[in-house]
Amino acid sequence: MRGEQQLPLWLDLAIVAYRTVILYFVSLIVVRLVGKRSIGQMAPFDLVVIIIIGSVAAIPIEEPQTRVLNAALSIALLGALEFLVSWLNMRHRGLEKATQGMSTVLVQDGQILEENLKRERITLSDLYIALREKEVEDVKDVQLATLEPDGKVSVIKKKEKQPVTPEDLQVLTLNRLDALMVQNMHRMRSEAEAIFKEADGRPGIGRPWRRKGPGGGL
Repeated sequence: MRGEQQLPLWLDLAIVAYRTVILYFVSLIVVRLVGKRSIGQMAPFDLVVIIIIGSVAAIPIEEPQTRVLNAALSIALLGALEFLVSWLNMRHRGLEKATQGMSTVLVQDGQILEENLKRERITLSDLYIALREKEVEDVKDVQLATLEPDGKVSVIKKKEKQPVTPEDLQVLTLNRLDALMVQNMHRMRSEAEAIFKEADGRPGIGRPWRRKGPGGGL
């Protein structure tokens, strides 16, 4: 049995480069076809698929006897499986819970739910770090803090602790204008009534329709 003939170094490097370029573009195409969701909101199943794609793509690069076509087919099948599961998740809530997981409430109405922290294996330090990343210094300012399936913590502050938005400023301005208009109307009415009372109290000056002569005339 003849031993395997060793390739020249330059040819061996060229084959590795060729396989790397092919598998890079195959992996890139598959990830792009799967969609942005797998990149920005990586759920457990998404993470598993990405890890497997990386492992499958690395095998032909390290082992020349493995065909590139085999790895490309495996990567394509993984992308198709990811797309299929995502499509099924949109139509079946139970399957989505099984593959993606569910959100867990960590803080509600300023109170830390310690049982949920233990179940998710999150320490108080981890929780406080996540709150500080959301610019929350006091847990009592939190209306709702939730651990999402992708591992991120979403925080909703209490209404009085939320920053003022342009819409809020517009509402406050309109309310202030309405209050000023009502105040000015009351002041003008008061001034008018005071003028009429003063005019009624002066001799020879008054409202002509209230004064009658000796004969009953004006």
